[in-house]
This record gives sequence, structure tokens and C-alpha cells, in this order.
Amino acid sequence: MLKSFYKISIGVLIVVLLPLQSYPQTVTGSIVHDGVTRNYRLHIPPNFDQNQPTPLVFNLHGYTSNAIEQEFYSAMNLVSDTAGFLVCYPNGVGESWNVGWNFGSNEDDVGFFGALTDTLIANYNVDPGRVYSCGMSNGGFMSYRLACELNNKIAAVASVTGSMSPQYFPQCDPGRAVPAMEIHGTSDDVVWYNGTPNVSIHMDTVVLFWAENNSCNLDADTIPIPNTNQGDFSTATRIDFNDCDNDAMVSFIKIQGGGHTWPGAPISIGVTNQDINASVEIWNFFNQFSLGSPTDTEEAFSAQTVKVFPNPASHTLYLSLNFDHPYRNYEIFNSQGQSLLRGQIDQIPQSIDVSALIPDVSYLSVEGTNRKENVVFVRI
Repeated sequence: MLKSFYKISIGVLIVVLLPLQSYPQTVTGSIVHDGVTRNYRLHIPPNFDQNQPTPLVFNLHGYTSNAIEQEFYSAMNLVSDTAGFLVCYPNGVGESWNVGWNFGSNEDDVGFFGALTDTLIANYNVDPGRVYSCGMSNGGFMSYRLACELNNKIAAVASVTGSMSPQYFPQCDPGRAVPAMEIHGTSDDVVWYNGTPNVSIHMDTVVLFWAENNSCNLDADTIPIPNTNQGDFSTATRIDFNDCDNDAMVSFIKIQGGGHTWPGAPISIGVTNQDINASVEIWNFFNQFSLGSPTDTEEAFSAQTVKVFPNPASHTLYLSLNFDHPYRNYEIFNSQGQSLLRGQIDQIPQSIDVSALIPDVSYLSVEGTNRKENVVFVRI
């Protein structure tokens, strides 16, 4: 019933996945949990420093899919290389995750993720306060289950085309405010927006559950996302629930007309929104939160005055800054850190012509006296 669309594109994957194996670096590993050997892929960004605690994002595949397909399809490695976090793509047993359905996996996946988190913290100096989980479809369901049961290790979660199962939903009792993001299409014909008996809960119910769990202000901020790609047959709206306990947040990016797809994906199967890049949105969301006291990275993020729009951008990128900003210059770098474009900030918002840049995940750096800030954007 929840058959993944990934299998349709295997022929494409065989062709385009080859460069992914050589650069940037992706390694494979395994652990034994409950007598079962469980394996995973770990993407290591080029600027990884074993001596520095590094954030970790779990990126979980959908039902009938696997780690390598999710690695390619989500294209999160490009964001990892720019922002400097690790991405782990685990494999579920039987190409599925145990989320309460009467089909699929019956494995102890919560225990597996606890053990895998501890292993990666020990072997790669992962920052224990900055471990996150996101996923596609069944992987999104699983990320919500981790938010319910493993939030002593998982700081925040995100789901793309996922939901929560009716069987498991009544059991979820997080015990703390857990930052959560949902990205979902209104025309998803696999995990239906309105829910399906024995499979998924209505998306509005899921989002409201997390907003209420986090004691957020239920008067949400609704922001239409610029329709920068009018050929993708969809539009997007961001709905943010703020003023939550412990500075948590709940964000819902609703894709009007969107299908069972990962927005911003390099291949389009069904209606794939290209006004946003889900991997970029997820990291920008995660980067605000940690377990325990704020990290230096979080403090810098919370004080950030730099915003860019539209994101993704095709021709013109606009740079917006707070009124009292100290910045005078900007520079754009690609995902390998090479300088592409620079200029002076002489107006707010500052328009920047990016039409000559190749499609890529890039970052814009603004600099002033004794201060610098970076922000990730996508050129499409």
C-alpha cells in the first residue's frame, strides 16, 4: 500500500550515483542490535574535524527503499558539505521501519537508533546535543516515533511526506517539547493528506499534536513562499507555531498540489515542488535547536541578522539585513568553498544577480568590521 516510487528510478540511480561514492566521502558501517546486523551509510563533509564535536542528521528512507536511494534522492550531502554536519543513512530491516503498522518491520528500531547514536558519538566525535532525525514517508513516521521515545538523544525531527500511524499515535507521550517540522503535499497519493485508516493520521492533526505538546501559541504565522518555479505545478506555504516551551518550534510547509515527493529533489517523480529545497529547509530548522544549553553555533544563529529570498533562487537573490547591521560586503561560495561572486552592500534589500551561477547548494557570506555571517541558499 505504501510502495515507494524509488523503484521506478533505479535505472537513473545506477547512472548518477557513481560520483557520489568518490567525493564527498561516504563510508559504510554496521552494528549488531538484538542479534541483527544493521548497516548504514555515513556522509562525512570535506571540512570534518575529528577534534571538533559535529552535528549529526539521520536521514531515513521510505518503505521499500534503502539508504543509498535516500542519499541520492534527498541530495542532503550537498547541504552537509556546506554547513559541516554528518549525515547518516541507515537501512531498515526489510526496507521498512517499525512505526506501529500491521505490516512492515517489527524490529526494535528505537533501540537500534539509540545504539547507533552512541556508536557514532564515540567513533566520530558527534555532538551529543545536536543529533537530529528526518526522513521520507515511512522514514518520517519513524522520525516522529523517535521524537516520542528517544528525545533524550534526538534534539529535533522533520518529516517529508510522512505522518504518524493510527496504531501508534495514541501512545506518543514525549514528556518534553520537541521541535518538529512537517513538509507535505496536499495531493500526496501514498500518505494521504487527510489520512488513511490503519496507515496514517490527518496531517493537520499531526501538526496540531506537536504544537500542543510543545505548548506553542496556536495562532500560527502563515507565510506564502514565493512561487519561483511556476513549472512545478505546485505552490508552498509555511506555517510556523512559535512561543513554545523551551524555545521549541513547530513548522509546517504545506505544498499545495504537491505529490509524494521530496521538494527540491534532483529528479522529479510526480509533482515535485521546486520553490523550496527540503534538505536546506530541514537543516535551517534543525540548526536552531540542541539538547541542554545552547551551543556556540546556536547562539550565532539566534543572533543572525541575515536573510535571503527567494530560496531557492533562479535569477535574482535578495539579501535582507536588520536595520542596524554592521555589514558592508557580500561574497558567494559554492559547496566546495570556491568563491563565485562578490560585491558591496549599498541598499536593503540588496539584489544579487545569480543567473550566471550553476545550480548548486551555495552559501552567501556577509562581512563587516570584526563580524561575519553565512547563510545557505540554493541556485536552481
